[in-house]
Amino acid sequence: MGNVQGTRYWVPARNLWGAITERLTRSGFRPTGVPPGDYQRIGEWVKEHCGFTYFFVYDGNEILYPHWTEEGLHYGSLSTPDFERHWLSAHVTTALDASTTSAETGSLHEVEFIAPYWTAGSGEVQRTKVCGWVFLDEVGLQELGTEQKWNKWLRELQIGGERRYGFGRLRLSLDGWAKTQGLLPGYAVHLDGKQPKVTIDEFRAVLAHVPTEGIQGKGLIEPLVGRETDTRKSHAFGCRLTCGVMCWTPGSVLKSATRFEITPQGLWSPIEQ
Repeated sequence: MGNVQGTRYWVPARNLWGAITERLTRSGFRPTGVPPGDYQRIGEWVKEHCGFTYFFVYDGNEILYPHWTEEGLHYGSLSTPDFERHWLSAHVTTALDASTTSAETGSLHEVEFIAPYWTAGSGEVQRTKVCGWVFLDEVGLQELGTEQKWNKWLRELQIGGERRYGFGRLRLSLDGWAKTQGLLPGYAVHLDGKQPKVTIDEFRAVLAHVPTEGIQGKGLIEPLVGRETDTRKSHAFGCRLTCGVMCWTPGSVLKSATRFEITPQGLWSPIEQ
């Protein structure tokens, strides 16, 4: 009857990589040895020198990351229905049939999105914020490691699939860094290698997609597949599919403490402790 597009309740790291690559390229960013305007090579540069976790809604007091409980999936201290009531909205459009002055069959489009504003318990309307971790190696620090440089190149990003409506616009906010410290007990970050690592305690939720092989947990499983464009091989936009990986979804709870490596695509890959 129409086209209904749902939304994830968090921002995948892969989407952030794509948005940052797009923004840097359009802004004329020129790291050493990379020509301007080359999306492919700037995307590879971002993969090599930057790392990201998934980003989650932040209400000013807690990070609303998903986690399974005995009562079902929660986001922070909120049940799924409560989270949806506060932070989800939808945009609905349709074409009209002039002969019947009613909606044209099959033309309904409904696009779900995380709302840009939400109403706090006090009744105050506030901007929606999302937060997560960004990692830079030495080269990344040199190019993007100061507030001035980050503001210059990455002040605004746009993610999501409905850019023409203005959905998915993110604006940098540097006032929340200190406030979010200590809000993830049971998670420890290690920067002792090429890729950042994170250790989580037992019965903690994973905060990214995690390959299911050899991992016992409780939650949802889905195949994770992405689309890529490689202009050097004359592929049309988004025609190349990545290899599908069966994954635990964010919020799934593991039965034992586990250490992960955060891959360039944002997946958490288990490693020996």
